[in-house]
Amino acid sequence: MMQKNEATLLEPWILWHAAIFGFSNLTVIDNGSTDPAVLDIQTRYEGKGVHIVRDHASPGDFLHKGDVIAGIIRQWDAENACDFAVPLDCDEFLTVFLDQLSLDPEVIRRQFDYLMQENATFITDRLLLNVPEAPDYYLPQIVRRGLFRAQTIVSLDRGFHNPQSIYPERYVRTPFVHLHLHNRPDYEEIRRFARQKLAASETGETLEHPQDGTHLHFYFETGSEDFAAGYRPVPNIYASVIAQRLRELGIDPDILLGTDNTIPHPPLNIPSGFVAHRALEDGQQHEYRVFDPVFYAANNPDVAQDAYYGIWPLIHYLTCGWDEGRQSDPGNVPPLVLQMDKAT
Repeated sequence: MMQKNEATLLEPWILWHAAIFGFSNLTVIDNGSTDPAVLDIQTRYEGKGVHIVRDHASPGDFLHKGDVIAGIIRQWDAENACDFAVPLDCDEFLTVFLDQLSLDPEVIRRQFDYLMQENATFITDRLLLNVPEAPDYYLPQIVRRGLFRAQTIVSLDRGFHNPQSIYPERYVRTPFVHLHLHNRPDYEEIRRFARQKLAASETGETLEHPQDGTHLHFYFETGSEDFAAGYRPVPNIYASVIAQRLRELGIDPDILLGTDNTIPHPPLNIPSGFVAHRALEDGQQHEYRVFDPVFYAANNPDVAQDAYYGIWPLIHYLTCGWDEGRQSDPGNVPPLVLQMDKAT
C-alpha cells in the first residue's frame, strides 16, 4: 500500500491486515509524508515488523504507483518472498463476501489456499463503499481490481484496475471484497486529500485515467450536505458487524465511519452479517430485508447470467429486484420497517 499523510486511516489499515496476515507481511510505501503523527505510526509499526519503504516519496512516484508496486512485487518474486501479493489503497480493507460477509481472518486466509492451484489472472471486482453520514451502511459497487499469485505479475496500472499476469487468456473472480472507507466523516478531509492528489497530477504528466481528475474536482463543486444527500435515496446494506470488528481490533469506528443519530442502528443479529436496506418517505421510514445471495442467484437465472449483475446479484436486488417484488430469501422473511420520529 502506498500512502501519504494518512493520519486517520494508516493505523486501522495496519491493524486490520496484521490480524489477517501478520505485521511482517505488510508493506507500506511512504509517498513523502510530513505529518508527525503518520511518521510516528510508521516508526512504531516498523518496530513490530511492518516493512516501511521510504524511497518513493515524489509526486511522480504517486502517479506511477502501479509501476512502483509492480517493481516491489517482482523483487519479492526474485527472492521467493511471498505466495500472493495484494495491492491495496489505504482506505481499502480486505474481507470476503460469499453467502455471508466474513470478517474472520481464518476465513479470509483460507480463500488464498483455494487459489493456490489456479493458473489465472485474479480479479477482485466487488467493494463496499461506506455511506457518508450513515455509519454501518455500505453501498455495494462493482469496481475491477486484482491480486497476484507469486511469479505471475506482468504489469499493474496506477488504479490497480487492469492487472496483467502471465495468464492473459484466463481470469478468475476471487471471493474477496474491499471495504472501501473512502467517505471520511470530515468532508474537509476528503477535500484535503483530493487537493493532494490533484497537486500530484500537476507535475506536467498526464493522468493515467482522465476521469480521475473529474472525480476529484467534484468534491469542490459539491457541498457536504448535497454530497451526503446524493446517497440517501440509493438502497444499500446495513452491516454493523464491521464496526464491531474494528472495536475488537482496538480501533474506534467513529473516526472512520463518523457518528450520526438521524439514521437507525437496529441491533440485528443476522448470520449473514448484513441485511438489505432502503429509505422511504424522504428518509422517515427505513426498511430492512434478509438477503440470501445463493438463493437469489439460483432463483433468478436471468440475473446470475447477466454480464454485469452476475458479478454481484446483490446489486441487482438493491437497484431493481426489490422494486420488482423478487423474493430475497428462501423463507420470505417479512421486512423490518422502522418509522423515524420527524422531530429527530
